Amino acid sequence: MSERPIAGAPRPYRFPSFEHQRLDNGLGVWLVPLPHRELVSIHLLTDAGAASEDEAHAGLAGLTAQLLVTGTRRLDASAFAETTERLGIEVGSESSWDSARAGFTALGSKLDDGLELLAEMLRTPRLDPGEFDRLKSERLNDILQARADPGRLADESFLREVFADDVPYGRLSAGRPETVEALTVEDAAAFHAGHYAPNVTDIIIAGAITPEVARAAIERHLGDWGGTAPTHRTIEPVQRGGRRIVLVDRPGSVQSELRVGHLGINRHDPRYFPAIVMAALLGGVFGSRLNLRLREELGYTYSARASFDPRRAIGPFIASAAVQTEVSVDAIRQLLGQLERIRDSQPEEAELAEVRNFLIGVFPLRFETTSGIASAIEPLAVYDQPHDWWQRYRARLETVGGSDVHRVARELVRPDEALILVVGDASVLRAELEAADMGPVDVVSAA
Repeated sequence: MSERPIAGAPRPYRFPSFEHQRLDNGLGVWLVPLPHRELVSIHLLTDAGAASEDEAHAGLAGLTAQLLVTGTRRLDASAFAETTERLGIEVGSESSWDSARAGFTALGSKLDDGLELLAEMLRTPRLDPGEFDRLKSERLNDILQARADPGRLADESFLREVFADDVPYGRLSAGRPETVEALTVEDAAAFHAGHYAPNVTDIIIAGAITPEVARAAIERHLGDWGGTAPTHRTIEPVQRGGRRIVLVDRPGSVQSELRVGHLGINRHDPRYFPAIVMAALLGGVFGSRLNLRLREELGYTYSARASFDPRRAIGPFIASAAVQTEVSVDAIRQLLGQLERIRDSQPEEAELAEVRNFLIGVFPLRFETTSGIASAIEPLAVYDQPHDWWQRYRARLETVGGSDVHRVARELVRPDEALILVVGDASVLRAELEAADMGPVDVVSAA
């Protein structure tokens, strides 16, 4: 093939219709009937993510969510596992900053039985001390293993260094070793009692359902669930300092993990759509500017990326790459150069159209499964997005022009305020970083 194929026009797509209502106890119900599917996916979300825990108990939300799938008052861990196996489902439960989620996918005929089990584990969890200790030990081991991995160490270190000391976002939602170590099963029981309630919970069912039948099943298993819980605390992110370099010393490293960024946007920012197009152009697709420069032209890295992490409150904007130690300083220069470049002028229409068409073209792929459709309803429930969010999504991407990208780049990309974090060998890199005069250099231990 002598010429690159030309992409065709994106095929038409319309997000499935859905129903939304609240039960008398405050439980939000979202139903997405997909009559030609055989499976059904149930996602249950509650406002019991890391944003609802106090910092002395950091990590408690995640452990409590995990503990829910280890049994109920009626079923111990073994009996719970046998029940899920009989139903042909795998129930998962986890948490993020903004919510805790439990759910499963099953044949449509198992909807009622599966929902009964999900309601039981939500309302009357077993909270077994032995299972809690096992999960806590696994969590501590995972945190330590993450710090042994240079990429995960860079991610955690970036959060710690970019957010001010009193901002919860300066750590992982999984918690810190010192806080996780102090947690007890009694803490989990108190957290569950205080934060799991119908007024802060939504249930999403997508797939082979009849809305009337699904509503009746929800009423049967969750309609008499009582109690109220407070909503999440308000987090007000503040950035630590201005332009500076933090070198996390990892003696003997032959590669450097680079993270460059600062505070970004939240989920309700009116610049959301121009921002995600701009980030994709900069480092969100294979042909992005960062990837073309650092990978294709210079051969410094396997992949270079840039993205926003919008949460209920303002999350970080991060550009990242892993490079060989000897090119680390020039790679930082090149990365900063691309941040400056996207601020300096608006992109050519051909470049912008290629990125925009990619985002529009892959849009339907996330909705190929019932679980994907249920997941798409989550931001509507968690962030109170308008019901036509997905119906208008493509159109809002299509209207993003070069001037919009240039405007948000000037507003949201701020190289002069960026934290430059490097995980690498300080004995090799420190002098060169200081000589590069890109900002004051602080060296910290990987421990």
